[in-house]
Amino acid sequence: MMLSDEPYRWAEAISNRRDYIEDQIRSGSPVVGVGYEDGVLLLTLGQGQQKLFEVYDRIGLAAIGHSTDIEKLRQAAIDMAHSIGFNYSEDDVTLRQIVYFGLGPVMKAGFDDVVRSPFLVRMLLTELDSQDGAQVFYTVDYDGAFYRQEGWAVMGGFPEADQLMGRELSDLDTTSLSIAEAIGGALRAWAIGRWAGKHQEISTDMEELEQKASEVDIESAIKDELGDLEVEAVVLERSQSGKNKYRNLDADEVAPALAPFQAD
Repeated sequence: MMLSDEPYRWAEAISNRRDYIEDQIRSGSPVVGVGYEDGVLLLTLGQGQQKLFEVYDRIGLAAIGHSTDIEKLRQAAIDMAHSIGFNYSEDDVTLRQIVYFGLGPVMKAGFDDVVRSPFLVRMLLTELDSQDGAQVFYTVDYDGAFYRQEGWAVMGGFPEADQLMGRELSDLDTTSLSIAEAIGGALRAWAIGRWAGKHQEISTDMEELEQKASEVDIESAIKDELGDLEVEAVVLERSQSGKNKYRNLDADEVAPALAPFQAD
């Protein structure tokens, strides 16, 4: 093999890894983050496999992908947060640090090393009342690329699904939503991402894809999914007493938001 061929072989290997990862996780259950009047909500639907986690007192994590890889990265985020909190102070633990200096570099290193298995994971993290006071979310992709968003964030099995899900949330005023309204909006975004992920072949032309998505009966789709899947939802809640703001929502709290989708 000529030395000059090496960059092209590496680029081809990276492209193949990208296709492989997206093929592996595209049908997974999306995760959605939405701000509301008392904090931030993380939501997904599943069949018992936990996908929403606490990282630190004011930081939550959601992920789509392989359960073992999710657990490795979850533990890495927790270890980094507690190390910073122990060596410096609790106030020094920020989501930005965890993403910029922890998860992002780790996932990029795993993706770039073509002789090792990559992380089959896409992640969404949120921090309640970050240092600038915003409803902050970060998405971290399987290749280590990360993006900051305010108000809401989504993560499906592939980028086109993310765009479709985002359209369902783009008009929400996340500073004034009730928890029921936030759950309802998150469910609608989740349903579109789920619909997209069920198609093995889907157009990359966003105009065509958006047209097809607009024809989906979201209420019926959610009703059908609720027959097989359970809602998993957590909040980071300002009104929660104490330092820890992370809380699982129970069935009674979620039920009012589900009622419109369960009615005959």
